[in-house]
Amino acid sequence: NAFAEFVLKHKAGGISTGFENLDNLLDGGLYPGLYVIGANSSLGKTTLVLQIADNIARSGHGVLIFSLEMSAHELIAKTLSRLSFVKSLEEYESKCYAKTTRSVLLGRYNNEFDRKIIAEAIKDYSEWGNNIQIAEGIGNIGVAGIKNKIEEFKKFRNEPPVVVIDYLQILAPYNLKMTDKQNVDKNITELKRLSRDFDIPILGISSFNRES
Repeated sequence: NAFAEFVLKHKAGGISTGFENLDNLLDGGLYPGLYVIGANSSLGKTTLVLQIADNIARSGHGVLIFSLEMSAHELIAKTLSRLSFVKSLEEYESKCYAKTTRSVLLGRYNNEFDRKIIAEAIKDYSEWGNNIQIAEGIGNIGVAGIKNKIEEFKKFRNEPPVVVIDYLQILAPYNLKMTDKQNVDKNITELKRLSRDFDIPILGISSFNRES
């Protein structure tokens, strides 16, 4: 029955975030449901959640990212920047050959060591990056669009993805007659419904203003 399936699923554990301490706090990782990661602007919310998404993709699980602020190229460049940092430490015990996101986007590689490190980062990413699909949008993606993309992803890969939304406040309004707060509340409710219907974790990034 449904309860027995629920017990078996939770005994098997959640989907690992790639961070042991965080997995422990979450009782084994990410389970179906809506998780909101909130903080003030420029504190690294996207960077943290992107690394979690990368870790999930590296484990072989599909990830669907709705990037409503950054382009797909920017997100990939952020990942390559992080990987270049890791590779630089592993090979030279120094971060001197790590590249910033901007340097990756502009192709600024100063010497053969820079080029070697970024080539290794690209090779690493190519091994699991196809597990990640990035949907770009600027105020034109709403809950209905997210549902359609999840269905397409599930049909293509025969499994539903872990979903990331960056970020909640700039999802398309559910109803233009509602206030901003009402629309955010309604979108949150509908995202919870999607997580239940597809039996998936959804990670929503939320930007707090200074007053809150």
